[in-house]
Amino acid sequence: MNDTEAALLRAIAAHPDEDTPRLVYADYLDEQGGPSGAARAEFIRLHVRADRLPADHPDRKVVGPRIDQLLSAWDTVWQYEMPPGYKALAPQRRGLAYRGLATASQIEGTDDPRLHLLEYLELVPDVSARRLAEITKQAVFTRVKTLVVRGHRLLGWAGAYALADGSYPRLERLVLARQGIGNIGLRALCESWGFPRLRELDLRDNDITDDGAAALLGSGLLIKVRRFDLSENSISRELLGRIQSGRYGA
Repeated sequence: MNDTEAALLRAIAAHPDEDTPRLVYADYLDEQGGPSGAARAEFIRLHVRADRLPADHPDRKVVGPRIDQLLSAWDTVWQYEMPPGYKALAPQRRGLAYRGLATASQIEGTDDPRLHLLEYLELVPDVSARRLAEITKQAVFTRVKTLVVRGHRLLGWAGAYALADGSYPRLERLVLARQGIGNIGLRALCESWGFPRLRELDLRDNDITDDGAAALLGSGLLIKVRRFDLSENSISRELLGRIQSGRYGA
């Protein structure tokens, strides 16, 4: 990637709702030549056009199928056009990937502008807690709005501590379902200052008991988060009710 393309992608990330940066990038891709670039350029222009059309506009019958046709032909190629260690996930937004998958051990310390566009990230934690703490310091984690941790290697309470040590200024949704964080891991999340905008927390099936629930009740996390999912944990109905209603007390 050259400096011109990097600058164009940063402009898109800085103004995600504006059409002009995306259309300028589409023109650039056409100028560079190559079938993948030409397809991506058309894909971007069609998405921008579709966004402008009223819901009942007849042109949607042409634009929609062509978008689907391009995605079907090029999705496999575009999935692997992300930086090393990352893979794009469907769907695309306005012609570009905004969802990604990363395996922790494969992530390199890069500030690639393609990562500036990511709002949703699925992370597979296949590293030690110490290494994970280093990885979550990377810039991509300061931009994502949704973080989903999944994989065969459980995060555990140590991984929850590593995650809680990071900074996620834009994160609104955190999914840690079935990660075995337990009461200790939940306390780490409760004590963290790294989630200022968190509004949804999914902690299904995490070996959490009433001790962890009590810690949550007495934490600032309860004030910020609007939706908890604590199902499949060994928490009493009384404490679950108090968490959902936002009441405090032991």
